[in-house]
Amino acid sequence: MARPEAIENNSEQGLECWLSTIEARWQNIPEFEVPEEKLQHLAVICDGNRRAAQERGLNSFYGHRAGVEVIRGVTRACRQWQIHTLTFWTWSTENWKRDREQIGYVMDLAARFLRDSELKRELFENEVRFTQLGRKDRLPLGVKQALDDLERETRVFNRYRLNLAMDYGGADELTRAAVELHYLMRDERLKPEDILKDSSLILNCLDTRGQPLPDLVIRTGVKKGETPHTSGFMPLQSAYACWEFMPDLFPNLTPKRLLESVNNFLEYERRFGR
Repeated sequence: MARPEAIENNSEQGLECWLSTIEARWQNIPEFEVPEEKLQHLAVICDGNRRAAQERGLNSFYGHRAGVEVIRGVTRACRQWQIHTLTFWTWSTENWKRDREQIGYVMDLAARFLRDSELKRELFENEVRFTQLGRKDRLPLGVKQALDDLERETRVFNRYRLNLAMDYGGADELTRAAVELHYLMRDERLKPEDILKDSSLILNCLDTRGQPLPDLVIRTGVKKGETPHTSGFMPLQSAYACWEFMPDLFPNLTPKRLLESVNNFLEYERRFGR
């Protein structure tokens, strides 16, 4: 029987091989340009990280590490295709129910990703503004500081936008927006009839204020035959968005598969009630 150290080493070697495969995959991004008037904001619910690792016989936590590499690849692809705003939902308000070891692993991974010099170089060179969607008060101090730093350092940019939904939940976002509206009305800066006349006043209290609404939302990792669900992602902002529920686990996503989804969306005409 193999010793635990040998098993661990094999698992780490398997992870490095997996990461190399993902990196190579996202070096071959097809040439394409998205019409700005058709698709400005793409959102991705990154589901299936742990399942993808388990399928490879690896520690399930390693799926999150692989997911980070796919986030890098998708970010590059969307810039290359001229998609202005990109959102990844990586940690929900419900994910705190997971075991402490996994929470610690993900939070440490997030802090390292947010402080990564390569990430910062790409954001600065391409004039990408970074924004966190969700709460900060429950995040570890290191993650919170890294988020604050990246938001501050990129706030002058607007050529592209990159959102990381972390400790985000749609119900929580709407609750926080309601509290903000309450204080605005209490201070007589806003009247209820103002909101009835202009619904954008509510949008301006959401985490995505000042950003284009999502046009296409992709949820990965939806099992075949499973009834898909939105998990409350951007319930107000995505009211007119198109959704695709794909069986591909997030770490297994390829540039070709992502472009296929984008093209399917571009062929669809949204009427917005007309």
